Amino acid sequence: MKNLLILLMLFSFNELISQEIIGMKEVYEENNLVYKISDDGLFTGIAQVKRKNGHLVYEEEFKNGVILFSYLYFNGKEKRLSTKTIYNQKKPNVLLKEFMYDLQKEIFEIHTYNDDGIKILREQFTNGKVSYSCQYLGKKKHGIELGYKDGGEKMTFRCEYINGKKNGTEYCLKADGTERKMEYRNGKKI
Repeated sequence: MKNLLILLMLFSFNELISQEIIGMKEVYEENNLVYKISDDGLFTGIAQVKRKNGHLVYEEEFKNGVILFSYLYFNGKEKRLSTKTIYNQKKPNVLLKEFMYDLQKEIFEIHTYNDDGIKILREQFTNGKVSYSCQYLGKKKHGIELGYKDGGEKMTFRCEYINGKKNGTEYCLKADGTERKMEYRNGKKI
């Protein structure tokens, strides 16, 4: 039983390290699936875009023709991730999550999508803590928008949106510590 477990782990490890890495020009897309040009088979592996100087710019990871992840890199001497995108494995080319990184390799923004690839949440981070959060329905704000300071400890802004329009009480905490509240209905101040 122990030997069987070791063999299983070795095969899994071998699959991870033996992924084929090719250029993006060596694959093509048809009906939301990616195929390798050389054999017209569904592609499993990593397709990359590199500059003439060898700098890695962008890569996508596939399994059986379905995109799993994409990685965009900063231009520089070392390989630094700028954006990591996770795709829905059950619906090819549909986004699930995007992570944006700063030059210090910290996440500064995350976009979250529903199962149909429609944006539902945008979050921004300062020093690893949420400093801004807003619910969306596609391109329009739809839900609660929140702003924070002091490492996410103190709320400085809150407003509700319905289909891109302010609706309800907007709360602002000014820099001098005074609070301001305004009422909105269907995008209009009341």
